[in-house]
Amino acid sequence: MIPQGRAVRTEQDVADALGIPLHTWRRRERDLFEARVTRVNPGEGRVRLYDAAQADAYTSGRPIPPGPDLKSEHPDDLLTDKEAAALLDVEPSTVRSYGASGYLQGGVDHHGRRWPRRSVTARIEQGDQRERPEQTGAGRPTASPAGANRGRAGRDPDAAPDPRVIATAEELARAAAEDTKPPTSAQVAAKYGVSRTTGATILRAAREHLAAAP
Repeated sequence: MIPQGRAVRTEQDVADALGIPLHTWRRRERDLFEARVTRVNPGEGRVRLYDAAQADAYTSGRPIPPGPDLKSEHPDDLLTDKEAAALLDVEPSTVRSYGASGYLQGGVDHHGRRWPRRSVTARIEQGDQRERPEQTGAGRPTASPAGANRGRAGRDPDAAPDPRVIATAEELARAAAEDTKPPTSAQVAAKYGVSRTTGATILRAAREHLAAAP
């Protein structure tokens, strides 16, 4: 979880701020650092995230301010797929699928895909509406991500394409405008929790969507 309103720093950020290699910082400094600075995502995996206000104070030699209260809950907390899955009583892969289809809205890419607690709470309060895509705006993509997003109950064949295609097309356009590297099929697959084959299909459909745009 990333607590609401709190910026975070990675291990690499901290090592860079101190001007030492990451492996050296881990060996010599990390234990002392973690004794004074709050890690906001304990148990979340290999990527350690720290409260930015505390981390920046530590690396600059300033007094360290109070950290976030990780026991409290706020609607704007950003939850991982595992944390959202625990609240929804589903598997993390299901959360990623919900997010890709629009059934769970509000997902953001911030050190991995995350969802605001308010979006998860709203999904719980609304109940199971997977058979009512006309109300949720969600739908299960067709076999081809380039096709219409029909949903279980069926939708207008002229409906918008898979939202993953739209989002990827926007990334491609942004990369072209900023002269940066466009996303790869492997990156698309990792973002949406799908196979590389599906990731390549989404990327190809996104390019076609972008080329057809007025």
